[in-house]
Amino acid sequence: MLPIWPRAKIKMKFHLTLFAAIFISFLVGCATSPSVIPTATLVKTLSLSPTKTFTPTPTFPLTPTLFPIRKSLTLLFYGDSVLKVGDASRQGSVGFSIVDILRTVITPADQIITSNHGGRNAKWGYENLNANVIVNNPDLVTLWWGMNDLDGCPGIYDPATNILLSYKLTALINDHIKYMKMQIDSLLERNIPVVVITPMPVNGTFPWTHFDANNNLVWEDGHRCDFNAGLGQLVEAQRKMVADYAALQKPVYLVDAWQIYKDHPNSDNMYMDIVHPGAYGAEIIAQGWLQIYQSIKSLKR
Repeated sequence: MLPIWPRAKIKMKFHLTLFAAIFISFLVGCATSPSVIPTATLVKTLSLSPTKTFTPTPTFPLTPTLFPIRKSLTLLFYGDSVLKVGDASRQGSVGFSIVDILRTVITPADQIITSNHGGRNAKWGYENLNANVIVNNPDLVTLWWGMNDLDGCPGIYDPATNILLSYKLTALINDHIKYMKMQIDSLLERNIPVVVITPMPVNGTFPWTHFDANNNLVWEDGHRCDFNAGLGQLVEAQRKMVADYAALQKPVYLVDAWQIYKDHPNSDNMYMDIVHPGAYGAEIIAQGWLQIYQSIKSLKR
C-alpha cells in the first residue's frame, strides 16, 4: 500500500504527471497517421503506446486499488449480456464477468451494482436509465452497449448476396451514438463520471438469424456473415464520441475492449462462446477498467 502523501505533494505529482502525459501524447500525435486514436482519447484511456489502448499482462488476483479516498463510492455497471451472461433478473454463476473480478480488488467500502440486460441496446438503455441507474444515485457509471445495436447479420447485410449494406450500417451506428450520448449527457448533468467500454470482436463469423412462425429466434449455423466488419465501425464511432467529450474536458473515459482483444489473438479463454468474454478476456478488460478507476480516485483526493 502506498503512503498517503500530503495534499500539496499529491497535487504537485499529479500536475507533473499530467503535463508529461500531455507532452508525450503531443509528440506521439505528430508522428502518427490520422487513423490513430486521437490524442485526447489516448490520455483519457491511459494508453501505453501510440497505437494501442491499455493492454495489460494479466496477473490474477489483480493489484488492489492504490488510491483510497475518504468516502465510499457506488459503482454501477450498465449494459447488455457481456457484463454477465443473461440479465439482471437471472444472476448466477454462468459466464465470466469483469464485475465479479473487480469485486475482489475494489475497496470493500465501495458498493458495486450490476445492471445487465441481455439482448438490449443503447436505445433501451436510455429509455430505462432512470429505473436502472439514476435511482441508485451512483458516483461512477460504466456503460457497455453495442453488441446488439446492429441487429445481427440481418441488420446490416443483404441476405441474398451477404454484402454489407453501408446505408443500413450508418443509420444504426448513428442511432446507437445518439442514445449513448443521451445516456452520458443525463449522467454528466448529475456530475456522474462515465466509463465507456467498447464491444469486443465477435469470435469468427456470426450466424444469420430469423424468426419462425411462432416468433422464436432461429440461428442459421450454415449461413454466416462477417459481423466484425460492421461492429468495428461502431467501435470507431464510440472512440470518436469519447474523444469529443475529452476535448471538452468532460469526465468520460474509454476502456477499449475491442483493441484489448485485437492485441491478444487466439489467447486461451478469451471467449466463452462467440460473443461473451472468457476468464482471461474478462480479466484483462477488468484490468483496463481498474486503471481508469484508479486515476479517477486519485483525482478525487
